[in-house]
Amino acid sequence: MEWSGWSPIDVEHNMRREDLTAVGEGRAPGLHLGQIVQAMRAAANLPQGTPPGDQEGVRLQEGFLWESAVEYMIAGMTLDAALELAFKRYMLHLRSGIVKQVQLVKDDIHMTPDAFDKEAGALESYKVTRKKLPHTQGVFEDKFWPWLVAEKGYCLAAGVDAVRWYVLFQAGDYSRGPGSGPKAVTSTSVFTLDELVENWKSVTAYAVGMSVEGEK
Repeated sequence: MEWSGWSPIDVEHNMRREDLTAVGEGRAPGLHLGQIVQAMRAAANLPQGTPPGDQEGVRLQEGFLWESAVEYMIAGMTLDAALELAFKRYMLHLRSGIVKQVQLVKDDIHMTPDAFDKEAGALESYKVTRKKLPHTQGVFEDKFWPWLVAEKGYCLAAGVDAVRWYVLFQAGDYSRGPGSGPKAVTSTSVFTLDELVENWKSVTAYAVGMSVEGEK
């Protein structure tokens, strides 16, 4: 696998509220309570803006994602599933016009990758995790292998060899200990045909085992 390594997602200039409208859009003119509270915080010498070392805008966007996630949890979803769905919805909105959602079937196994960029010939995968951001390919492959198994399967079925990852690492890279600033980053993986075929052999072998077990 060729892996590009991580680069930041520009969240700061792509902030979206819970309803996916841009932050500031439709804002009524005049003085707002939030401005007054900010002024009061400054007068009290409380910290202002993004904490040092944090990626600009990510904490604020997390707050808007949380608003969506709460609605999903009220409907019965788990916290992790709700946060991931909220992030997928946000990313699909930002990538609209570039990507589309597709459903794939290979060897009677159904697959639904997050998005497909036909022009680039690449799939896209949107993830949210509290695991530590992996800085090397080796750690990425070791700690996030279930992601790779899934995306290799999607790639083979879609007839492409690349996936672009868009990941919200909620605890960042633990640079300031667990719970440090969140990071929204992207990278690209390009697989060889041998990697895709060998991965699919493992998937189908496991599927056969599941079928046999289910027949007992």
